[in-house]
Amino acid sequence: MELKTILNRPYKMLALGMLVLLAICFVGFATAKKQISVLADGGTINVETRATSVSGALKDAGVTLGKNDGYFLVNKKRLEEGAIIEIVRAMPVKVWQDGTMTEYKIGRATVKEVLQALNIRHRDRLVYPSPETRVVAGMEISILEKNTLVEEKQRIIPYSVEKRPDSHLPLGAEQVIAPGVNGEENVQIAVENVGGKIIKREIGAAVVKSPQNEIVAVGTGKIIETSRGATRYAAKKIMEASAYTIHEGSGTGLTSIGLVPRHGIIAVDPNVIPYGTKVYIPGYGFAVAGDCGGAIVGNRIDLFMDNYREAIQFGRRNVEMYILE
Repeated sequence: MELKTILNRPYKMLALGMLVLLAICFVGFATAKKQISVLADGGTINVETRATSVSGALKDAGVTLGKNDGYFLVNKKRLEEGAIIEIVRAMPVKVWQDGTMTEYKIGRATVKEVLQALNIRHRDRLVYPSPETRVVAGMEISILEKNTLVEEKQRIIPYSVEKRPDSHLPLGAEQVIAPGVNGEENVQIAVENVGGKIIKREIGAAVVKSPQNEIVAVGTGKIIETSRGATRYAAKKIMEASAYTIHEGSGTGLTSIGLVPRHGIIAVDPNVIPYGTKVYIPGYGFAVAGDCGGAIVGNRIDLFMDNYREAIQFGRRNVEMYILE
């Protein structure tokens, strides 16, 4: 008996020593520096920490949790090297149960976690959307009795109209580039008996076919109606106009830039309207800037007329001049 006690004592001491060593190693491993990331408020915080708990790591990262905020580990089961912690800020969530809709403000990742945090019984009941569904702000969670009838029906998702500016179309004109196509979704409707009253509620919808927008081009171009039809123009100016004939020219029988004078040649200030510019003047017609004159300065033009009588009849007046593209 004495021999057995003596022989066992070293083994007991060895086992105790190993346990102590393992404990030291575990604590050392847990408290070793580790790089983690925290996803919070739309940003990412990378931090080096010795924390052994998520709350400690968040403190090192300078992240504060509100009363109803939550978090979860994205890629690990425990806090270790490379762990990513995502913060879920409190958001409005509605829960339908026993004929009553209650609104809460809570931050949890999944429907299941929300119900657990709110201490709402759900394991033996129907839950819509499913417990694994990621929670979004404004979500409605329905807790139903297992014998609740759930109907399904199809619903049209109307397409939207997307308008795009098009400078090649007249101002305000519209042209369908691509016709719209309606989408389709499957809708789930719960038919509940609440206190002897039948209540039908939509509890979920899944898109089967996404709608395709109708694309409509809307004209932003500038159009003037002329004797030749609709004509595009770049700018409109109000000009002071007078008229002249061949007898008032340079005496060479040509304009100042060497053109043969004719109806459709106008004299301009080339600092305002460059030579060669094509224009349209209602009541006169299409013309080109191809001459100049000593008195034609600024927003003044001189219109060539075929004879003196036409020039006298025209006189001096303000006209609209459209600079063509």
